[in-house]
Order: sequence, then C-alpha cells, then structure tokens
Amino acid sequence: MFEFKLPDIGEGVSEGEIVKWHVKAGDAIEIDQEMVEVMTDKVTVQIPSPVKGTVRNILHQEGQVVQVGEVLIEIDAEGSVPAQEETKPSEEKAVSAHPVEEKEEPYVQVSTGQVLASPAVRRIAREKGIDISVIRGSGDNGRVTLEDLENYRPIEQRPAEKAAPAAEVKAARPPAQPVVQSAEDEILEPRGLRRLIFEKMTKSKQVIPHFTVVEEVDLTRVGKIISDLGKKDTKVTFTSFFIKASAAALKEYPYLNAIYNEDAKNYTLRKSYNIGVAVDTPDGLTVPVIMDVDRKSTLQVGQELADLASRARKNQLKLTEVQNATFTVSNVGTIGGLLSTPIINFPEVAILGVHRIIRHTDDGEEKMKTNLSLSCDHRLIDGAMATRFLMRLKEFLETPELMLVR
Repeated sequence: MFEFKLPDIGEGVSEGEIVKWHVKAGDAIEIDQEMVEVMTDKVTVQIPSPVKGTVRNILHQEGQVVQVGEVLIEIDAEGSVPAQEETKPSEEKAVSAHPVEEKEEPYVQVSTGQVLASPAVRRIAREKGIDISVIRGSGDNGRVTLEDLENYRPIEQRPAEKAAPAAEVKAARPPAQPVVQSAEDEILEPRGLRRLIFEKMTKSKQVIPHFTVVEEVDLTRVGKIISDLGKKDTKVTFTSFFIKASAAALKEYPYLNAIYNEDAKNYTLRKSYNIGVAVDTPDGLTVPVIMDVDRKSTLQVGQELADLASRARKNQLKLTEVQNATFTVSNVGTIGGLLSTPIINFPEVAILGVHRIIRHTDDGEEKMKTNLSLSCDHRLIDGAMATRFLMRLKEFLETPELMLVR
C-alpha cells in the first residue's frame, strides 16, 4: 500500500486546505492523473498521483486543513512506488500538542489534537504570539477564525468583573435577540479561495490605514492605438497600458513600489516592478503577477496577461506566478462602475483601481474617458505624493509615446 503525504509546496507553506478530490475510494488511478486540488496561502495547485493503482482510502475530506507531511490518501499501488521525503513537524504543531489545563474561561478550551484554522489565521496567530490551541473556535466544527483572534485575551489581561450598580443594571440594554431565519434563508460560510480573500482583505484593512485619491483620465489616444493595432491582428488591451504606465510612474515614485514588513515594522523599497493584476475567476479573485514590467513592451505585457488570466480561470497557475508583486492593478471597468476604493493587496502599499470607459463627444470629437482611483498606505505615503503619482500616470496614459522613452 502506498501512503501519499501532502508534499512540501515551498515558500514557507506548511499546510493547505483540500478544495476538491478528483478520485474516490475504489477508483482506478493512473500515474500523473489529477488526484486532489489543494489551496495554500499562495496558490491553488492540482496534485497528480505518483503511482498507478486503486484508491483504498481518502483520509481527509474537502474543506479540511492538512499539515505538510500528513497522509492524504492510501493507494493499492501496482509495481514499485516512489519514496516521499519525511517532513518534520512544524514548530506550531509541536506547541499545539502540549495539553492545556481546562478552565471555564470564555475563550479557552483544552487542546485535543489538530486545531482547525486556515493557513492565514495560523500565520497571523504566530505573528501575534498567540497559541491557537487555547482558543475556542467559533467557526464550523470549531474552526478558529480571524474574529476569534481579535477577541482573544490572555487571562491575565482580562479586566476583573465588577458588580454593576443597580441603576446601571436597570438601564442596561436587553440582550440581542437571535436573527429569525426562514426556511428559504441560506447560511454562507466562506470556503476555499473565497475564505482566503476574506482573511487577507480583513487583515489589510485592520493593519493598513487606507486613503484613496481619484482622477479622470482621457484614454482617446490609447484607444486609437489599440484600434489601429487590432486592424493588424495585434491584440493589445487597455489593461496592458495601465500596467505599463504604472511601472513607468513607479520608477519616479519608489515609495509606492514598496512592501511592508510587519514583523520589523519597516518597508522595503523594491527595485523590481512586478505588477499584480486582479483576475475575476469562477472561484473568486486571483492576482497573477507580471514580472519586470519595465523591461517588457506593452505588447509583451498584453500577451503575458492573456495567458495568465486564462490559466487563472482554470486553476492552472504556478506558485511562482502569484508571488512577489510590488503593486496591483484592479480593472473592474470591463464589468461596470464609475468609481471604487480598492483594498490594498497586503503587504503591498498601493493599488490602482480602473473603471468603466465612457465615451464623450467634445466639439464633434469623440473622447474616451475613465476614472482612476489609487488607494495607499497612509503611514508611508501622504496625499501629495499619491496625487503626484496619479497625475504622472495620467500623463503617461494621455500621451502614451512618453512611455517609449522611459
């Protein structure tokens, strides 16, 4: 019998959530046949079978979080089987294995083995020095959530309870009544990619003080270039120009091309211009990254974007293709909307929102205009710098030949 263990996916990933099994007990399976879909903090990956045989047993179900090195599936293999490297238990797992004295405290429970929590929640707990094994999870099956981390207080930090004066008791609000649900109501618990988005966006808003500036931009000349290239069967999109112009402007305003280091409470000004692009997929928002945009033509950027977006919608991105972004562009204009205030893609410090292109007629000439919104980390970037960056970006887009000399 062959025991397949969750492999080390790299980049510090120590666990993953099982999104979907492609096989079940009793199924025949071939070498390199897609076996299971696993999601980490970084990317969703399809893991193929390394052996041929018959599935005997699946040990973890969809929605469960599994540590690297844990057995996922047992297969009655035919022929020789490959050896899998043994993975040492993580420090976090060793800590959570220590028993905790049981007390009737509001946020404390006895640790009874593996704690259910997402990779993002575990990471935040480590950063805050919290042992999640002592937290009573409020999620499904006792899963520890971000809200549980925020509500948790060590016993020694909890205020002593005092008897309230009679007058205060009378004036106290009545307890909140439970929401009355009908038979048609549906409970939605974020899972898979939607759960990761939930946790990452929550952290971004909790940690980074956001502010947003907005500017109208005339895209008439860019639209003419795209139209002319289309007649020559050369496909370039507006998003390609937004990405290329962003890289050009970031070179002049390096503070917006930074990464926040939460542990050290400082910033790294990146010298690479790697632009993440928000892609709408059936499972939720994914942000593939176009590396070294400043070294590529607008045409190259467009071709790479088309490939990444296509594979993102099929869950075929590699781990390296969603890492190391220094700035993000989110184009919701293809759907609609005049304005938005996008949330920064933590740990970046700025994000550009692009909106619906509206056609105007001025003095008989058709114009194409849109609104750009720029959200920034106010601890590093002030309003004047953000506005100057946005105005320079506007200049590149309204006079696109300027990017040729950058």
